[in-house]
Amino acid sequence: MKRIAFALVAVLFLLTLVAVPHTTTLAAADATCVADPASGPVGTTFVITCGGYTPNSYVYAYLVEPSGAAVTLFADTGAIKVNEKGFITYSQKSQFDDKWTLQVGTWSFVAEELGLAKSVLHRGETKFTITGNGEGVSGAKLSASPTTINKPTQAIKTFSLPPLTIHALNWSEPVTLSGSGFKPYEIVSFWIEPAGGGCASMTEHLSLEFREVVPSVYSLSEKIQVNDYIYDGFGAQPFVDEKADASGNVTSNILFSAIACEGQWRVVARGNSSWHGAETWVTVIGNTVETNAWLEASPSSASAMFARIQFSGSGFGANEHVSCWLSSPQGRTLPYPSQYIELSLPNQSLKNTQFFADANGELGFGFVSGNVYEAVDYSISSGGNTQRFKGEFFDPLNSEGALGEYAMSCRGDTTGNTAIARFTLTGGFVDP
Repeated sequence: MKRIAFALVAVLFLLTLVAVPHTTTLAAADATCVADPASGPVGTTFVITCGGYTPNSYVYAYLVEPSGAAVTLFADTGAIKVNEKGFITYSQKSQFDDKWTLQVGTWSFVAEELGLAKSVLHRGETKFTITGNGEGVSGAKLSASPTTINKPTQAIKTFSLPPLTIHALNWSEPVTLSGSGFKPYEIVSFWIEPAGGGCASMTEHLSLEFREVVPSVYSLSEKIQVNDYIYDGFGAQPFVDEKADASGNVTSNILFSAIACEGQWRVVARGNSSWHGAETWVTVIGNTVETNAWLEASPSSASAMFARIQFSGSGFGANEHVSCWLSSPQGRTLPYPSQYIELSLPNQSLKNTQFFADANGELGFGFVSGNVYEAVDYSISSGGNTQRFKGEFFDPLNSEGALGEYAMSCRGDTTGNTAIARFTLTGGFVDP
């Protein structure tokens, strides 16, 4: 564990040496892109052709989901090479392995040729629309009980495995799926389609504090903030296979976490031998939050990519610990900052950053949208000397998530006093 902690510190310390903000100057959309076809049902492969770039150069491309969440394409290779005539071609499947599909709705494709200082020399964009709600099924029956389910009131559950404390996603009560009309003993595949055609990709905000003290040798302290991405640009997606009984009946359970988007989910079951199938729906809803404290976001509207927002609140208990969570326009919720793991050893500790109100019950903290973003504040003291390094690293990969109104909610752990600040995030890479 000590080696793991040291490796984390070493990697993030190196980031401070190359940390520079990402800035891009947009050019007019002077390149031309066309999608063929412009619209098609699930299963369609969309071929996108763009022209107007410098021959034999490279362009950087990204997709914008129907919700407005933007994700960079080719994160590993980084670019598409332009041919000798100034054109590029890109193919986008809407279905994978006969079960996974992209979200239905209108997508945008954007391709930019960058110049010096990340200026955009040429930029082209187009749209394509995926229609339908997945594969139709018949010949069997499927029901859900209950048909409406609340997400868990606590997004994270905590358990201890000394010297570790583990934070994991909590789950709702189970929804029981009951099917009939299948072939005896056949394998029945279940898949789900999220509400609204798909839950948008989103950002998780992790914040850690690492400390190590070796008496008479050195003391080290590091604060780490990381915005990472949760990609979820999918519509239909498989989740379990079950075996039917001798009568062709089958059952399964499905659970939902706080990051499930709210609304009506479609659940489909299909026999792999008989091809008999059926569908049902489960409505996922959030939990009502009563407020009696105050929280404000400044500014109240900002970009979904690398914007800075400051939250200020009051009405909490003096010096009490305050827990906060972030909800997207689709009702996807995660603790802010996200929680994963804590380490406690005699000379080492790794824990999630905590928020505390001051003696007047006032609260303040910051927020950076989008990913990938990393910030490090590192200091080491030895022999009476202290060295400190601070830096930020911006690597545009995904925007924060769905565009629209977000909610930051904070509750005092002792008083229970709760406040909500609502703010709007607008286009990260490009408005859809």
